[in-house]
Amino acid sequence: PRPTQGGCRITWRYLSGLSESECLYRFRFTAQEIRKLVRVMQLPEGFKTSSGYVFDRLEAFCLLCARLRSAGDMYELVKDYGCQASISEIVNEVVEFLDDRWKYLFDFDVNGALNREALARYADAIFRKGAPVRTVWGFIDCTIRRICRPKLHQRQAYNGHKKIHAVKFQCVV
Repeated sequence: PRPTQGGCRITWRYLSGLSESECLYRFRFTAQEIRKLVRVMQLPEGFKTSSGYVFDRLEAFCLLCARLRSAGDMYELVKDYGCQASISEIVNEVVEFLDDRWKYLFDFDVNGALNREALARYADAIFRKGAPVRTVWGFIDCTIRRICRPKLHQRQAYNGHKKIHAVKFQCVV
């Protein structure tokens, strides 16, 4: 079943009404840190998505933080902040803005191991070894390290498959 859409818009008044721990839980930043980040990242005053949804920069940034904080499905976000389509669109818009504005600070190796020619070589080598398709260029590798049960965020640290609290490290090899 679909979650009930609703909740409220994220404003300075809304953020100010949250306790510091609640704000950290929802967005991984305090209200004052969010205020600074929105200014320092030079987010524009407003965002308008391709479907016409309009968000001010505070709400757009907070929805991005909330989305990146959540593990998978958007049930909580939709319940707390509104329509799934608008949240998905604004998160994508903010990510694109941040990538365009600050790409020189992001460390993504487009000239080294992950350039187009290298990926084609990896895919060709995997195909020659018997892969049924030519587009596979890597495989996900995962290491799970058991940890003591944490005081906070136990649910996030619990690995249901292994039935332990753990930290999972994943990479593409």
